Amino acid sequence: MKVLVVSDVHANIAALNTILEKEADYNILCCAGDYTDYGIYPTEVIERFRSLKNTHLVYGNHDLHVINTYESKEWKNVEDGKYKWVHYNCEQLNDQGIRWLKQLPETAYFEADGWKYGIAHQYDSGYGTIESRYAFDKYWAEHYGTDNTGNRRLIFGHTHRQCIHILGDGMEWLNPGSASYRRPDDPDKTAHYATITDGEIRLKQIPYDRKPQFEKAKEFISTDKMMRTEIQDFMFFFGDAKTSREPLE
Repeated sequence: MKVLVVSDVHANIAALNTILEKEADYNILCCAGDYTDYGIYPTEVIERFRSLKNTHLVYGNHDLHVINTYESKEWKNVEDGKYKWVHYNCEQLNDQGIRWLKQLPETAYFEADGWKYGIAHQYDSGYGTIESRYAFDKYWAEHYGTDNTGNRRLIFGHTHRQCIHILGDGMEWLNPGSASYRRPDDPDKTAHYATITDGEIRLKQIPYDRKPQFEKAKEFISTDKMMRTEIQDFMFFFGDAKTSREPLE
């Protein structure tokens, strides 16, 4: 059995397709949320996930932000200099795409190769992580029931940092990292994800074509429509800027 684990795709269809092509022999795919925002192809990403079978999907905080922004209609009248990627995403989406995001659950559960898996986008309202067996059991009981027997794993996204955290025998949580981009302190430009084959976790990275995202950011430089910090983030994530606050030319 091969489980493909992705998260934080952020409207980056090139990264998602590259991962799916590389790991086409998976049996189960799970995604820990954030299909949209901070990328340029939200509709294509949603349609790709809709076409896949044997999936376990949950929503992320950016998906909720896109839903709320879309339904508020505020994206239709944004002042120059205050325009963000979330507004761009809303322009690309339609009611069907928003309905798909809204039907996603907060948590999901499945079993494979003798392990029980719980999926959620984030552990708490910030960037907290589970650091004790007590916290693990408490979270599991609140979201997946009080049966704490057998091998259990939790899958989170949100932080964009790959990790496998072993709290004890049969008690682990993992984060596949972001398929799209890193945090500002990590210059790695590859797409991050994980596979679990016959119960064995492997954290993986793969290069992909970042040019479409980079070129779209360059288009906005000359218009003064988008917030400068939003463009700077793209120059770092998808271009060759050394930091996410490097001045724009």
